[in-house]
Amino acid sequence: MDGQTFPIGDSDQRRDSESQDSTHNSTPIYFPGKDLYQNENLLIYPGNLLPHWELNLIAYHVCFRLDDVIPASVRMQWQEERKRILEKSPNGDKMPTKEEVKRFQYLYSEKIEKYLDSGYGSCILREDNVATIVRNSLEFYEGKKYFLHAWCIMPNHVHVVFQALGTHTLSEILHGWKSFTSHAINNLLNRKGKLWQDDSYNHIIRTLREYYYHIKYVWDNPENAGFHEWKWRWKRLAGNDDVK
Repeated sequence: MDGQTFPIGDSDQRRDSESQDSTHNSTPIYFPGKDLYQNENLLIYPGNLLPHWELNLIAYHVCFRLDDVIPASVRMQWQEERKRILEKSPNGDKMPTKEEVKRFQYLYSEKIEKYLDSGYGSCILREDNVATIVRNSLEFYEGKKYFLHAWCIMPNHVHVVFQALGTHTLSEILHGWKSFTSHAINNLLNRKGKLWQDDSYNHIIRTLREYYYHIKYVWDNPENAGFHEWKWRWKRLAGNDDVK
């Protein structure tokens, strides 16, 4: 199924929140396959810890986190670790190699997940009025700028699987979500300052099998973190629990 396009409909819809129905997807998803680096249309630009990748018509899994979810001293330590790896890179301070990207993902993704699931930080997203702002932001441009496949609002971070539509880009969509929710939540809680971390995790979904895996990962995130009957989540496709 590598490097092919598939329509993903919205049959068997399932919602565990009060969200309104999403628009039916008329744009098929392009799955670029496992040799993503060889795709001539792939855009890669640096992030604080991991590089960010963009490609038209594909589905992304993104995760953005509250600014206090990881102590500043720990983030500084990880950035220094990243700097040491790049200093040894044959590319110098330019874009990391494929092997280095895998090393970054191993070093940082697992470490960050431990902090996310441990409930570190203020965890203000567990409040219903705060989570409602985030949900409404995710759904506001549904069917216009992007097409949602799954989302989960956890106490200190948010997972979204989605597809950008038309000329709208990953960076534009993420900026919109984070900017609107930052202002709205700060106003609600009478707080000031930064709400979200600057960097966000993003992953291009390469195959249909991987697509089902990421939908399941987002849906199961609350149970894996010890939360049961979690209402702040939604997925378009059901019945894929056998996909590993």
